[in-house]
Amino acid sequence: MNIFKCTKCGRMLNGFIPEKCECGFVAPVINGVYQFTDDKPISVDGDGLKWLGYENVGENYEPGYYYDKDNEVGIGNSDKLTEYLGNGKVILDLGAGLGGSSISFALSGLQAIAADISQTMLETAVKRAQKHNTPEDKIIFARMNGYKLELADNSADAVLAMDVLHQVDRPESMVAEIKRVLKPDGYFLQYGNNKDLPYTGKQVAANAKYGEAYKNIEAFYDKLIKKAGYGERPFTTMDKAAECIKENFVEFMNIKDTGIYGANNMEWTLKMGLHKIKTRASGVKQLIPDEIHNEAWAKTDKYAKRKYGENYEDITRYYNFTGSMTLYKLRGQ
Repeated sequence: MNIFKCTKCGRMLNGFIPEKCECGFVAPVINGVYQFTDDKPISVDGDGLKWLGYENVGENYEPGYYYDKDNEVGIGNSDKLTEYLGNGKVILDLGAGLGGSSISFALSGLQAIAADISQTMLETAVKRAQKHNTPEDKIIFARMNGYKLELADNSADAVLAMDVLHQVDRPESMVAEIKRVLKPDGYFLQYGNNKDLPYTGKQVAANAKYGEAYKNIEAFYDKLIKKAGYGERPFTTMDKAAECIKENFVEFMNIKDTGIYGANNMEWTLKMGLHKIKTRASGVKQLIPDEIHNEAWAKTDKYAKRKYGENYEDITRYYNFTGSMTLYKLRGQ
């Protein structure tokens, strides 16, 4: 199984876990992460390609994991996907982040490539994989730039790309790379939620209270950040990324209740909901200077306590849903 390319000479490297190249090159490994790029994790300046990797986010990206690593939310099983694709098929998790999806793929029998531009995110993913006793021959962690995937043409049976295409300024170029490495009969994957599970009256009321508080607190913080001259994205490609998917892929089927994630009567506090704001755990918020953010959050915290009480972080909402996955085919195939 030859998938990876040598970053020195371009030859194929033998094995799913890449061996030494004929030219003598050996892919460096840092804390369990194979290095297939020297590009910096965040690039928003100049006239070249731009991207917002999550190097300064790390564990804060998943509050459920951050606050309760022993009972973490985010890793389930991918048995239904494996049953459909076939055991041992290769799946590229592009923008793998903390590795929850990649780990679930590998535990269910797929060959998972967890690729991300952030070393920090991938190092956490390595630790999570070890904790879950993920077979080492089923998963590889690769620091790689999605604009230049060091993978062979037609080498992946499936590609998952979540929360990544809108973090680059030219999603069409990244989609072109996805199409290059995807087999002609392969699948492009996207997650979703089945939101048709019922809620009790108490849960509906609690969720409304939570939603109102979250929106107000977030708006207060954002207003302060914008007033200080920050918070604007260096590029805006959310709509363009969605259009790229529509232009290049066509929906093929939906797998409901994948088992990868889901919840039934799961309680989620405002503390966890606001965590990503409090810690700047998003692409653009990473660019806010410490002093600006810290001052804005201190004022936001005071505002929230005045409006919702000292224990505002305990305001709770409920989640009743199961995770779904949509499989897309290459348009025209």
